[in-house]
Amino acid sequence: MKRTFLLLITITAVFTLSACLGGTGGGDVEINIPDELDTEKEIEIIVWHAFGDDNMALLDNMIDDFTDEYPNVSVRQVGQGDYDGLRESTIQGTVSGATPDIVFGYPDHFVEYLQGNSLVSLDEYIEHPEHGTDIDDFVDGFLEENQQYEDNTTFSLPFAKSTEMTVYNKTVFDYFDIEIDEVITTQDIRDIHEKIEWTDESVKDLTKFDTLSEFEEHYESEAPHILNFDNAANHFIAATEQFNLGYTTGGGGIEFQTEEHVEMIEYYMNMVDDNIVSYPMEWDESYGSTPFKDGRVLMSQGSTAGTRHNVPDQEDGVFGIFELGIASSIQYDDENPATIQQGPNFAMMRDNTDQERLASWLLMKHMTSSENTASFAKNTGYVPVRESAFNNDEYKGFLSLADKPVEDLTDSELNQRPFAQAARVAEIQSDFYFHSPSFVGRTTSSNARFEVGVMMESIYAGSRTVEEAIDRAINELE
Repeated sequence: MKRTFLLLITITAVFTLSACLGGTGGGDVEINIPDELDTEKEIEIIVWHAFGDDNMALLDNMIDDFTDEYPNVSVRQVGQGDYDGLRESTIQGTVSGATPDIVFGYPDHFVEYLQGNSLVSLDEYIEHPEHGTDIDDFVDGFLEENQQYEDNTTFSLPFAKSTEMTVYNKTVFDYFDIEIDEVITTQDIRDIHEKIEWTDESVKDLTKFDTLSEFEEHYESEAPHILNFDNAANHFIAATEQFNLGYTTGGGGIEFQTEEHVEMIEYYMNMVDDNIVSYPMEWDESYGSTPFKDGRVLMSQGSTAGTRHNVPDQEDGVFGIFELGIASSIQYDDENPATIQQGPNFAMMRDNTDQERLASWLLMKHMTSSENTASFAKNTGYVPVRESAFNNDEYKGFLSLADKPVEDLTDSELNQRPFAQAARVAEIQSDFYFHSPSFVGRTTSSNARFEVGVMMESIYAGSRTVEEAIDRAINELE
């Protein structure tokens, strides 16, 4: 509770800063695009993001290729922790006048930066006869997310997109003859719970224990949980879509205070009570990958961007190193499937020169080329942002790894197979992607997302009833 309270203070402070911006950032941003980049002048481009070391190494490869082409341009990438930390740093930098040239993030971050006129419209760069790019090659849904600003102005571009997937212990599921369909429903999860029967024999065959009593003693409960939802906010937001209920409106309206929302949350909390569904906080974790690999849970729903963190590598886990399966995100039923669209976009900030802006644009264009977006996707679990990348022979060969038997793969192919499985799932779900509207004002979309996450976790922990948690979230937002 202390951690939650401190985080609330931090978010409130950030929100206050963003509210202070309120259109006082210097008026409209004037755009003058040079005909060519000045190759005689040293230009430094600073990029802020929330990537970890592995993804930073992949960005370094792209940046090296770019600086080979433009040797007078140096690029410095700086990680700012997680996305909340990145947002906070950017808002503070906007107030103090110390911002990067390119910033990664999500539209609900960018609309806050726009309150201070801190972003540069990309439309004139996109359409420029010399420096432009084929905007029609970007995947429609990804582009629409980045054109939800006033007058459909393009203030950001998709860099790499992700969605939610469900990893599962295929070794255990195969043992119990459990098959996974393309669409997995909550009823399927209940059926899986019924099919898995832990006995002395199954425990000895599948785990490091010899008897059922040792197995149960380890868990201090009947058995491992079936399903973990990695992100409480994502779980709630996706569920409202699947149940055809409201969440927020583009104007900042709050729509989750109905009796139907109470019933929806109670539906999932009944699965918690039955030892079927969990959140990572069950094990004092922020993500579900460690409990999954350790054997505390048999399925875990999280971002495809976190694929590498779910690859079984813990020999001392309950199930040792087991075979990984990757399937679609969990749906309430198969009548109204909905899967949240995620993944970082990037934008250009205003506090730079015309030449720095042009160099920044050329770098953004380079990083979203068909070749680079396909390469980044192959090594991360993200999805390419350009249609042409999906038709790339190398990328199609990569996707085919998902369908090949494990025994037929080389060591290199085995390492890439989980990413191919995640990409295949993302492709399957593409018809029912959705994204929530981004907005600022007295309430922001970032705050709404934070509050529903706190709301769901407090209900899960039993510290508030469903009604109390909803009332608290709405009071905080209003």
